Amino acid sequence: MISLILDTDLGDDVDDVFALAYAARHPRINLCAVTTVLGDTRWRAALALRLLDEMGIDGVPVAAGAPGGEVNTVTLSGDVVVPTGADDPRCDPRSATELMADVIATAPRPVWLATIGPATNAAVLLAERPEAAEGLTGIVMMGGRHEAAFPREHNFGTNPDAAAAVCNHGGIVLVGDYVVTCQAQLRRDDLPRVRQAPGVGVSLATMLETYFDRRGRDWTSMYDPAALTLSLDEAFLSLDPTPMRADVVDGQVRFAADPETSGLRLADSIDVDAFHEELLRVIERPG
Repeated sequence: MISLILDTDLGDDVDDVFALAYAARHPRINLCAVTTVLGDTRWRAALALRLLDEMGIDGVPVAAGAPGGEVNTVTLSGDVVVPTGADDPRCDPRSATELMADVIATAPRPVWLATIGPATNAAVLLAERPEAAEGLTGIVMMGGRHEAAFPREHNFGTNPDAAAAVCNHGGIVLVGDYVVTCQAQLRRDDLPRVRQAPGVGVSLATMLETYFDRRGRDWTSMYDPAALTLSLDEAFLSLDPTPMRADVVDGQVRFAADPETSGLRLADSIDVDAFHEELLRVIERPG
């Protein structure tokens, strides 16, 4: 059993809400807190609280990070469940980084931080509360593109300096980048099974179908829940053993081998079929 803090920009690309459901329902994950990042973070917190309600989960604090930070226009999915601009008074009064630090200081070990949006909150935590790094077993990130020809990716590209700072902070950092995690997908024919997930299924299916329609396609990648599995083991994503570093080049994060940076490693392959079944199986667990 691991303790997990999930830092997310849920409400846009629909993969974040599936990562939340996966973390909340996985039998080996103790979801200790949810923090939100990018744009209207209080709306994102309200959406997270609504989905936790539907899963029958209470007692998990949800805190909003600093608002703003948008770089590109994104496609929404969460507005069909919680209208944009909504606020939930149950949102934790602590800032995202304050909540992270408090959970790290008190949660049962091992403690993992998963950043599945821009790395802004995590970078602030490590800069302002450096003692928090000592309480983490590791950080799992979804972001970056480990290919020279197409270096930009939304999460790392939104705040590349923050992403590089987290990647290079010296502790264990496991990254599921775009090239690997984009292979994990849900398709339109998965909708009936998603819809039957206890409690939260209707909302998940509605957001998934909305995202399909707004993007004009019948599939979407499950980047975030795929990357999240690295906090548990390498059952679905395998890690390249090469130590890496992250550099910001022309405003984008690029990776390079670095034997002196022992903590950063990148996933290099994924068992697509096994992960697809794992994701659906976990969200189908009873509330």
